[in-house]
Amino acid sequence: MPKRSQNFPYPPQCASKVIVVATPTGLPPSYMRRYARREQSGKSSWMPRSAPPNAMGGIEKMPASKHKVAMIGVGRMGTNHARGYELHPRCELVAAADPDRRNLDRFRERFGVTSVYESYKDMLANEEIDIAAPVLPVSVNPEVVIACAEAGVRAIFSEKPIAASLQEADRMVEVCRSRNIPFASGDAWRNLPQFRQFRDMIDRGEVGEVRSINVYHPHDEISGGGCQSLGVMRLMAGDADVDWVVGWVKDDPFDDGDQGMGGVVRFANGVEAFIHMNAVGKFGIEVNTSRAVFFSDWKTFRLWPLPDDPPNATVWPGNEVPGVFEGAADAGNMYGEDGRRLPQYRQRSSINAIVEALEQGREPWTSGDNMRKALEIGIALRESHRRGHTPVSLPIEDRTLRILPRPGRWLNKREVYGDEWYEDAMSAHQRA
Repeated sequence: MPKRSQNFPYPPQCASKVIVVATPTGLPPSYMRRYARREQSGKSSWMPRSAPPNAMGGIEKMPASKHKVAMIGVGRMGTNHARGYELHPRCELVAAADPDRRNLDRFRERFGVTSVYESYKDMLANEEIDIAAPVLPVSVNPEVVIACAEAGVRAIFSEKPIAASLQEADRMVEVCRSRNIPFASGDAWRNLPQFRQFRDMIDRGEVGEVRSINVYHPHDEISGGGCQSLGVMRLMAGDADVDWVVGWVKDDPFDDGDQGMGGVVRFANGVEAFIHMNAVGKFGIEVNTSRAVFFSDWKTFRLWPLPDDPPNATVWPGNEVPGVFEGAADAGNMYGEDGRRLPQYRQRSSINAIVEALEQGREPWTSGDNMRKALEIGIALRESHRRGHTPVSLPIEDRTLRILPRPGRWLNKREVYGDEWYEDAMSAHQRA
């Protein structure tokens, strides 16, 4: 196992420091007076008194041995995943499979893994695997995930989007659930611990109830890239079922191809979510609760308390309380002392999420089920447009409906973009 780089920010238990502010500072005197009255009256502050246990997802006990990880697909993105597992203190890369011999030879040289296969089926038959990591084109992802589950691996972490059709996604989730296999889908924002930290604050009643959500994610892929923001939207709505969706698409509603979409999502618990298709002055997600406003641009996380005079309370910019959440921004590509690229914050959070799910016997934060429901919301937005912008109730009955990913996600990128582009992308894993 290569030595971990000293400048690689993977804490021993992957638990980032949580800064907790017991008394807001730098706020207007009127808010400070209201805060003082609330303290004197015995009412709980919206700010947590102390960090919740394992707020950043740490575990109580280290496993007796490292988790054996097997990669399926070791190209551009697969190498990113493999690097994260290699440097995770509780994981060990033991095998890899890829039909592209160039990728396989390069992987063996970079990671020192000698058990390599051109057939993933041969690898599943011959290796003892804790975490199977298929990082593949979407066209083959369902088949491989199901094969991993049927082979008896203990956990699976594949990439996004989960599948093209609801029928495929249903099968993937059902096969894994029937075997109690944690199934994660996607290196995604939903895995960032700051989002779980805020969701925990909601669940403890510290910021009131969620009333509405705004998703500012202008994107040409509601499934390929947009599934990330839809997953965080679902988390902030308490992962409640969706009653209905009204939506519209950027281009052609009768095209099954992935495209930009917008609309309104009404959750069964009454939360209203608005997906903004067009670019505006914000990028990220905004959560409006009865006592605060939370906003994230996916790299920073900000919180403003509301004055105590609803229903027409308005956020004043100076009300923001600093230090509640750590940032999650990486300064571009980072390289270790050995010159090899390091996984970024989101990648580390995503890998830690599947490790914790395996160790704690629960579904991952960005589960296959979550990504299946994100896909369903995207399909419902398009179906609403097809039907004259009428509400579409969920769950959708026709499970053969699909969103076909862009060629670069659906097929192997070497085939789509050519050898020169692909080799240039692979070279970025090593500092020039």
